[in-house]
Amino acid sequence: MYTKILVPLDGSPLAETALRHALELSHGTGARIILVNAAQDSLAAVPEARVNVPSGQVYASAIRGMMYLQTVANRLRRDGERVQCDVLEGDPAPAILSCARRENVDVIVMGTHRRYPLSWVSRMIKGSVAGSVAAAANQPVILVKDVETDCREPAEQDSRELSEAA
Repeated sequence: MYTKILVPLDGSPLAETALRHALELSHGTGARIILVNAAQDSLAAVPEARVNVPSGQVYASAIRGMMYLQTVANRLRRDGERVQCDVLEGDPAPAILSCARRENVDVIVMGTHRRYPLSWVSRMIKGSVAGSVAAAANQPVILVKDVETDCREPAEQDSRELSEAA
């Protein structure tokens, strides 16, 4: 059913959780796993703030991303997985979608955070990468939720996030 599985990774434990789900799919289908990391040209929230970003900043980000992906890929290859790595340049969601089209992947597997009271503000300002990919992708997208966060009661999570924001 699946021959290519795209797995965007950002170095977070949640992304690694999504990788475990991708491996289960791969084992069942023999699919190749494509690991990607997006090297943003800036951490600025608006395009206007990205003027004159030193190319060294993008290059350093790409090198760190490839080193991370190669570490993960080598671990998977030792277990017999077929893996390829790619560092994408640009904003994560459009870069992931472009890679999915270019590689003609069958499915995208990625992690998503589920945060309560303050998350809507964050999504309004910068958007959710996982949500943007899921909404615009032409192939199925499997979103792996942050189980630790989702297991708590919303009221407990609200109080924790409010105390962290203070």
